[in-house]
Amino acid sequence: MKIRQLEYFMHVVNTLNITHAAERANVSQPALSRQVQLLEEELGTRLVDRRPRGVALTPAGQRLADHVRALMQNVELIKEDIIAAETMPAGSLRISSAYSLRGLLIADVVAEFHRLYPQVNLEIHEGVSINVREELVTRHVDLAIYSDHGASRGLNRQALCSEGLVLLASPAAGLRMDTPVPSASLVGLDLVLTPSPNGLRRVVEDLLPPSATLRNPPVIVETNSIIVDLVSRGGLHSILPYSACHQAYTRGEISIAPVAGVTWPWVIATSRDRPRTAAMRVFTELLLGHARQLAADGVWITAELPPED
Repeated sequence: MKIRQLEYFMHVVNTLNITHAAERANVSQPALSRQVQLLEEELGTRLVDRRPRGVALTPAGQRLADHVRALMQNVELIKEDIIAAETMPAGSLRISSAYSLRGLLIADVVAEFHRLYPQVNLEIHEGVSINVREELVTRHVDLAIYSDHGASRGLNRQALCSEGLVLLASPAAGLRMDTPVPSASLVGLDLVLTPSPNGLRRVVEDLLPPSATLRNPPVIVETNSIIVDLVSRGGLHSILPYSACHQAYTRGEISIAPVAGVTWPWVIATSRDRPRTAAMRVFTELLLGHARQLAADGVWITAELPPED
């Protein structure tokens, strides 16, 4: 007994006419009749009585029709269940994100995702972009958000946004967001920088004029929070994405100004050789939606968003 034979039989049941059933099944009349005949032979009983004008179901044919209707309903339920499993987040989701995005974006998105889908087990990692990307490559996480300055073999990447880098100083320095600073002016500053290898450190070094010598060796600090704390005390400067210092800036703990001629790209990445789950899809949608809202509200003041599909 084959599924196609049952489908052909149900066309006969619904039309009580072999010709009309064949038209609905998009097969020839002899082919459909042959399949019904094979079904009858397998079951050892007649399913339909041929009449001058159409056919009538035998008692065995009616019983089979009832069973097939129930079977088709179960098939639809199975289909709906599988689709729901693919569209509703479930299971677990492991995320790694760059430090810089925590206060402005990631914390709110994680909280919103958990509020909407509390059944999903969330695991959140943080680090510098090079380490965040490595966690994705080595399959320690399912989804990563980092600054895209490296290779992308084996990864699917989607642009989150680009943003400007800003120079940080104490409030007394009086830096202003409407007054960009040229990269040449960085040479005379005492800087707090991230360690190497690091994408931000590489970009900052590229900003310095050739053969430039800093006034003093930079203070090397790994985390943004300590960088901001040091700068707020006066005397030191640093260069970070705006997202990394947004909260300190809005609290008045530092002053900032755009660094002319440089942008910082953020991407959302997944592995190409792993299936994209519903949890990954929904979290990505929340990330993009929050980023758009922050830009529209004038909160993420340096963000440049990719075009919407």
